[in-house]
Amino acid sequence: MSADLSMIANLLQASLDPRQNKQAEQAIRQEEAKPQFSLALLQIVASDSYPNTTRLAAALFFKNFIRRSWTDEDGNYKLPQDEVTAIKREVIGLMISVPATIQTQLGEAISVIADSDFWERWDTLVDDLVSRFTPDNPKVNNGVLQVAHSIFRRWRPLFRTDELFTEINHVLSKFCEPYLALLQSTDQQIAANQNNKDLLAQHFTTLNLSIKLFNDLSCQDLPPVFEDNLASISALLLKYLSYDNPLLHTDDESEAGLLEYNKAAIFEALILYVQKYEDAFGPYLGQFVESSWTLLTAIGPE
Repeated sequence: MSADLSMIANLLQASLDPRQNKQAEQAIRQEEAKPQFSLALLQIVASDSYPNTTRLAAALFFKNFIRRSWTDEDGNYKLPQDEVTAIKREVIGLMISVPATIQTQLGEAISVIADSDFWERWDTLVDDLVSRFTPDNPKVNNGVLQVAHSIFRRWRPLFRTDELFTEINHVLSKFCEPYLALLQSTDQQIAANQNNKDLLAQHFTTLNLSIKLFNDLSCQDLPPVFEDNLASISALLLKYLSYDNPLLHTDDESEAGLLEYNKAAIFEALILYVQKYEDAFGPYLGQFVESSWTLLTAIGPE
């Protein structure tokens, strides 16, 4: 018997009530044993007919279910193959379409799946991600970049192995060119929306995520496409190291906002490239030293 969508939704809502929480969670765990339970949760997450609290609870249960039930100790799927395939087919598009709080939960579930399956058992993922990039829709782009960052940042602390570089090269061959095009269009959108606070913030979030991904993609070795485009990439990083717009200022001067997060990500990139790729990055270093000094002088000792 397949999982009952309405019943699960009611149980999820009841799980938010402290008076019913334990009983509801026990009932949900019983539903887990039924076929297609994970897909029922995703249907609830996707449906605007349920309250956001119920949808968020469904995303949280989905994440925890995936952690418990994706694979066994030997890496074999614990779910039926058709359910595994359906989850992979649906979860990326769903994450991109839902509110940010729900995105976080789905993103963590995707990371669990990627830890197990990417890239050889999920070789369509990068193609799926880049196919969703748009020149002017920051909500969609930010969802894609969040997924990509959650997966590619896993490379940062890893030791160099042939298996790791096979995975990285698989990503670089598919992701880097569309990524650079998005970086350029994001720069254009920031300029075009410099007086629109909401859109400016959304596109600046795209920029921030893009720079984090620049660090992810560069963490093990200098990608050839980045080396070929290092002049234009450096110019963009330099531009936003000193960029300012009052619309992005926080109400509390002691509180970091998008401008500060962006500068921090750029400094992280500078440190990485100076330490690992000085020969390639050396010609661009002087202008960053001057800009960094100017920025630090303006900030003061705080």
